[in-house]
Amino acid sequence: MHLYKLLSRRILIGVGIMGNVFEEVVKEYRLFKNRDVLSPHYLPSELPFREEEIRELSQKIAPVLSGRKPENVFIYGKTGTGKTAVTKKVLSDLNDYARSHNIPAMGIYVNGMRESEHSVLLKLVRHLDPSRDLIGYSTSAVYDKLLELIDGRGLRLVVALDEIDMIKRLRDLIYRLNRANDELERGSISIIGISNNPTFKEQLDARTRSTLCEVELVFPPYNAEQLRIILEQRAQEAFKEGAVAPEAISLAAALAAKHSGDARYALQLLLRAGDIAEEEGAPRVEREHVERARQLVEEEIVYEMVASLPEQHRAVLMALASLKLGKKGVSSFGGEKVVTSGLLYSYYRKVAEDHVLTPVSDRQFREYLNELETYGIISVKTAGKGFRGNTRIVDLNVDPAKLLAVVRRSL
Repeated sequence: MHLYKLLSRRILIGVGIMGNVFEEVVKEYRLFKNRDVLSPHYLPSELPFREEEIRELSQKIAPVLSGRKPENVFIYGKTGTGKTAVTKKVLSDLNDYARSHNIPAMGIYVNGMRESEHSVLLKLVRHLDPSRDLIGYSTSAVYDKLLELIDGRGLRLVVALDEIDMIKRLRDLIYRLNRANDELERGSISIIGISNNPTFKEQLDARTRSTLCEVELVFPPYNAEQLRIILEQRAQEAFKEGAVAPEAISLAAALAAKHSGDARYALQLLLRAGDIAEEEGAPRVEREHVERARQLVEEEIVYEMVASLPEQHRAVLMALASLKLGKKGVSSFGGEKVVTSGLLYSYYRKVAEDHVLTPVSDRQFREYLNELETYGIISVKTAGKGFRGNTRIVDLNVDPAKLLAVVRRSL
């Protein structure tokens, strides 16, 4: 339970608190020992069932330790398969080894969410020289400063770009970073690209694709037994002894296995189940708490994903949510309100123009629908009887009102 809730509850029921108020408050945290262990941002010391991936990635970038430029690596796999954790682990070990052996090599991790070519280059410069403030400088000037810093140290730099498909002007960024190797005299830049979208590389132009995807690593989803073991290890650190029923862990693992083997989903289930149990004063986390946490977690993940999508994808979702909530232009079939893909495309164009976006072609729009369906946010099916030709029906898998609120804030 949050601190303000605990304090408010005591005020409302008129319980006097003597001495240090936190003596009473801390007693309420009966189940958790360290909630941060269940956070998606927590990097454990061990990564079960990803030893092979750690070994492969380490081997691919090891040439930097002997003064050579490794090939670029493209990592992909579904959400929650350990791509980010493995990459951070490998880069951390690379940096530790390079420092201890006085080798001019370094790995830098950048999350590409809402980043652009310019902002990524700025982050790289700041990482190499925190005293540099190049805000307001042109992209070319920032790029030149990056080359100066690398050449000055003879540095072999490995740049990991997570959520790489979210970076604006990605093609230009990849081109610059790759071209740098022709301009540098004493250093090099290698790229690790990370994406949840298995079709992402198909959207790249031929030159960018050949440059970025020199080596590819695919991370498979976890199975239920692997997820159970991962949760058991995290639960030992996150909860007090005996605070989680084994059945609760098994259920969270089973649900996550059905959810594309997503370890992050499993961890969030256990975290929210713990919150529910603690707020209710339950002696431990049970199966019922995991069941009740399920809907909450699924909504959290979807809305977090929606807020991070590219602008055009969000414009499509805004159009769909608006049509689902409104009456105008929605086709009626069998008493049910439905949205056809043709109607959605027309309304999407209006939404895009209203938000100063250039509407994409019908073909690109269909690709957006396929991607959004892959993410589980929408469902697309053939209309069938009562509709003309191959008319497709598009539906939302989440609450349209909540979705619209999220998209309006983020677009």
